[in-house]
Amino acid sequence: MRTASTQSTAAQRARQALNQTLAGPVMAKLVGMVPDLAWVPRGRELETALRDCDLLHRCFVAFRTHRASFRPLLVDGKGRPVGNDNTPLNCGRTVNQVIAMIVRSAAKRHFRARLDGFPPGRAERLHRRREVGWGGMLTWMNGRVEESRSRRSRSTGDQLYDAIRRYLLHDWQVPIIPQYARMTPPEVLALGSRILDFRDADELSAWLDGAADQRRMPTEWVVEPIPLSSEPEPEPELVAEAPAPAAGPVQGAATLPGAPLVGEGRPRLGDVLSADGRLIRMETVVPLLTTPAIKAALGSPGREELRRAARSLAVTGANTVRRLTVDFGLDPEQMTAMLAKSALLLPPGVYERLFGRKGELVLILALIGRARAAGLDAEASPAAFAAFMDDLFGRFAK
Repeated sequence: MRTASTQSTAAQRARQALNQTLAGPVMAKLVGMVPDLAWVPRGRELETALRDCDLLHRCFVAFRTHRASFRPLLVDGKGRPVGNDNTPLNCGRTVNQVIAMIVRSAAKRHFRARLDGFPPGRAERLHRRREVGWGGMLTWMNGRVEESRSRRSRSTGDQLYDAIRRYLLHDWQVPIIPQYARMTPPEVLALGSRILDFRDADELSAWLDGAADQRRMPTEWVVEPIPLSSEPEPEPELVAEAPAPAAGPVQGAATLPGAPLVGEGRPRLGDVLSADGRLIRMETVVPLLTTPAIKAALGSPGREELRRAARSLAVTGANTVRRLTVDFGLDPEQMTAMLAKSALLLPPGVYERLFGRKGELVLILALIGRARAAGLDAEASPAAFAAFMDDLFGRFAK
């Protein structure tokens, strides 16, 4: 018993040392190589990268490109330089094993954020806000989503992670994580190690977007399901050592590359995004605001109210549009009703903070989680979405 306890303590110390090295010296070097890390509060660089697949990919590219700069950190137990990615470092793990740990940690965060409606770790910080109005709205929204999560024994995101974790091994897989999130555990188990044959996000996306007959895997692809009776010991989770709480949330820190819009009846991104791809396309939204169906869904607002709503809508960021159309599957009418009702209820500054280019992704995901919990989906009417926003935000509109 004492020997097992000693080994467990030693392993825990080794993991802590590895996490501290990644969050400290490694990220300190990457800050000078990846410009987008420069604006992240000190001490939060690792966690920010783990929650942003695009940013993490750029970090890996920088590491591969400037590997010589990391040579002082890549040493074995005797302090000798390590040039082989399969040679144990002084932490006891190889470079390839550390990369796999990072990829798995990023995938777990992405799956939970995208499939469960709320990234872990944020609720506790946001729950500290106790004031009414804007802060009260954040607390209420996130609290309801957290309650929903706690009622589940194993979330959808965690189930997918359990199925795919053994195949998350390489840094080139990071850009494909958003496509992995579209898969189901049975699909992962059916593909088995063949999932590693998809070396590009577009290739996997094309396979996932295929018709049922196209997605039926050839017999030579089908592998025997891996027995789950004896699960391998899970890899330790990377946990960034967080400093004292920052003064405020990092605006736009976590963005998820969205899957392409496909399928009949769904809009193309060019139809709902501006020419530069940064904002909502007002040429699509404005005509919808004047249609009888949308006006009725919004409660028949006057001309000045619609103009005010349009001004707020004009700052809606691409991330919001992607999440509502890609993840939630809304058409332009549903999205317009949802956002326009919010614009009528919320002050312009609050609307921009929630839905603008620098809005917190966690809030959009919480919003989608609340809508799904209310029974809304892509089949619901625009009026149903407007009514949902009225119920959600009406109590905070002051």
